[in-house]
Amino acid sequence: MSLRDKLVEILPSLLPAREEDAIKGTELIARVRAVLGDAYSDRSLRSQFSFIALEEDSCLARVPNGQGYYLRGEEAPYSLHNMFESEEEASRDGQSPLHKALALAVRLYDTAGLGVFVYPVEEEESWGHPDLVAVQWPAGSPDATGAYIISPEAPPAHPHMRAVCVCVATDAENCRRAFFRALACGMWAQETELLIIGEQPDTPDELCALAAMYGVGVRVLTADVEVPNSLPRADEIFRAESADARDLLSELPLNTLAHPRHKAPTEQCINSMPDTAAARHWAESCIEKGRIEPYEMRVAVN
Repeated sequence: MSLRDKLVEILPSLLPAREEDAIKGTELIARVRAVLGDAYSDRSLRSQFSFIALEEDSCLARVPNGQGYYLRGEEAPYSLHNMFESEEEASRDGQSPLHKALALAVRLYDTAGLGVFVYPVEEEESWGHPDLVAVQWPAGSPDATGAYIISPEAPPAHPHMRAVCVCVATDAENCRRAFFRALACGMWAQETELLIIGEQPDTPDELCALAAMYGVGVRVLTADVEVPNSLPRADEIFRAESADARDLLSELPLNTLAHPRHKAPTEQCINSMPDTAAARHWAESCIEKGRIEPYEMRVAVN
């Protein structure tokens, strides 16, 4: 049984019933450990709490614009991605280069028609999962409500997923580290890509050689030192209409240094990265239902 399934099974008995009695993540981790033991890291548990809280029908609710978890009732609010949807987070971090870079990355993929799964923001970069996953869905079309429905005539297929790590370029060492983080975080996906946002890397030939060796795609969304200060806030980029997002992206030249190489990940690679289970579960469930349902954010169909 996966960590997610175990948590779904035990959380109802561990959570307070009222929002005013909500417990912080550290307390919830302690309660979970009392049942499951120490097999999972704090980071893995916190990530799964965030994922489960985003599901409308889950038992876990998060205090809006605050800290704490409680048992979701029928009228409990639905919390979206904490970086872009929380007013508190937007106020504090909306101007940081990293948050703007992540917002630009989301819009680069979703305006290209890909479904985007965004991982919760962490204090430190994760080597257990990428920053986002871009999903290529089977053929289909939107219905009257705007939901993307997979065509019944589309051949059965697993979701094609691209693991994407985002790097705010500062120097060659920064880009080199980001490349190997992308390589590590994308072992489970069909494709892996490093998206560099900022000035052109000082050593593009080195990145191209690494990309050719390991099959990692490398793209650069070029922004000189003056551009980040003139960009909208991260939450504004995220919420912008598709046409406005495309206009903004058109002002930032996109240079492809290397295309990702398709691979068929082994079960060993997939199972070695438990933090990626939520993205895989979401994408596979959508294909099984024949209907693409948003998870952390909108799923583009345009």
